[in-house]
Amino acid sequence: MAVRKSAFIGLALGLSLTLAACNSAGSSDSSSSTSGGGSEELPSIVLGAVTEPTNVPDPLVDGSLAGYSYYYNVFDSLTRLNASGELEPLLATEWSSNEDLTEWTFTLRDDVTFSDGVPLTAEDVAFSYQTILDNPASDPHSYMRPLESVEVADPTTVVFTLNTPFSPFPSITTSVSIVPAAVYAELGSEGFANAPIGSGPYTFVSRTPGVEYVIERNPDYWGTPAPFEKVTFQTIADADARLNGVLSGSLDVALIAPNQVDSLEGAATLMNTESNGVTFLGINSSTGPLADLKVRQALELAIDKEALVSGVLSDRASVATQMIAPPVAGFDPALEASEFDTEKASALLAESTYAGEPITISYAIGGRIPLSEDIAQAVQAMLTEAGFTVELEGMDQSTFSGRVYDKKDIAGLYLNTYAPSQMDGDPVVEDFVAHGYNDYAMNPETPALVQATREVAGDERIAAYATLMEFNSANTQMIPLYVPETNYATTDGLVWEPRADGLFLFGALGE
Repeated sequence: MAVRKSAFIGLALGLSLTLAACNSAGSSDSSSSTSGGGSEELPSIVLGAVTEPTNVPDPLVDGSLAGYSYYYNVFDSLTRLNASGELEPLLATEWSSNEDLTEWTFTLRDDVTFSDGVPLTAEDVAFSYQTILDNPASDPHSYMRPLESVEVADPTTVVFTLNTPFSPFPSITTSVSIVPAAVYAELGSEGFANAPIGSGPYTFVSRTPGVEYVIERNPDYWGTPAPFEKVTFQTIADADARLNGVLSGSLDVALIAPNQVDSLEGAATLMNTESNGVTFLGINSSTGPLADLKVRQALELAIDKEALVSGVLSDRASVATQMIAPPVAGFDPALEASEFDTEKASALLAESTYAGEPITISYAIGGRIPLSEDIAQAVQAMLTEAGFTVELEGMDQSTFSGRVYDKKDIAGLYLNTYAPSQMDGDPVVEDFVAHGYNDYAMNPETPALVQATREVAGDERIAAYATLMEFNSANTQMIPLYVPETNYATTDGLVWEPRADGLFLFGALGE
């Protein structure tokens, strides 16, 4: 179980991806354009994306990591994360709250236009947020629950009224894309996804489901011009195919698995960073043998997390001590990893109600977790040694995600990962212990513990998160396994720094 070692408090900030315009092997179709008053040849770039949104790629409905890589290039949000992971203005120039953190006022830039030339105003901001509020089935709605209403004070001022004190609200605004109200209202969700209009550094070109998503430089972008003429996201689920794409020159950058890193030596460039996500075992503790706390505690005792990191992951990860990763606001460095003791696990299992029933580990094959099948097999072997009967159930990422979101179809354990694009712990705890998608326990005590993290800031907030993490350890509602190192293969000459949030952003960071 997690143990606090000291009162030391720290916040680890996320890294930022910065791309420089460069000629790379997969960028042969450059075209001439004007940037900053001069004419220059701009390169294009092709990347190998692991997956694509399981929903229609509408930024007001979808909240997947794959989707955000599209949206953050085409749309702007009120705020953004800078190169140090700190919150900065984007569409908003400033913001403030009332004393009890229940009302937030944002002042907007007055010089922003959408790519169709129509000015962006407070009406568009209010419409974007209200559309999310009106659709409880949308992914962004899950972290907008504190939002009660949004009002337009004037063309450049928006006022958000919350139903509870909520200190991280400005960080949450980094994940809401602002759409043109009139266009979205006319086209509807699916129509807008097929012909989106934003105010970002790139504009939409085309989408071929299962194949690619293409964007091109917005010549009229209000901020710093984008460095690439065209960006193509090719959907390539197979890790070997992505690696071979970079080695052959058909791709400029792609995510690779830890066991592929050695293949790059002398052939391509390796870029990596610590992830903002935690890979974990989710537990359906509402039914069957996993409803017994002793069975769940035996599960965690039986898993050798160090062996997973050093063996399966080739030391390209770190053992997770909590459900929040080190680069994310809310991480507490004073928490320790859970104990590993097979004998103690077996003894505890013997005291429990477990009678040898098969427990299934569900996971996605070729999805967001590199080496997911190897991880599942390793965990199966560890649990079997402790006395569990374990069966594996692999499936494609889309099917797996649908079953997790449905919160009915996974009867036992499941291998999953959660990485908050906002680089803040609030979406994490909202999802895991405030009755979100991954909260199978639905414990009546935990929403109040989550609320306590929202009414404070600084050191007090970290302490409130530690209380939540210790509650999870004591009740074993989910088992944090490791924080992955995110590894990318790139063609030589592509100069960039990977982001901890795993997003592919190809524009300069505004002005």
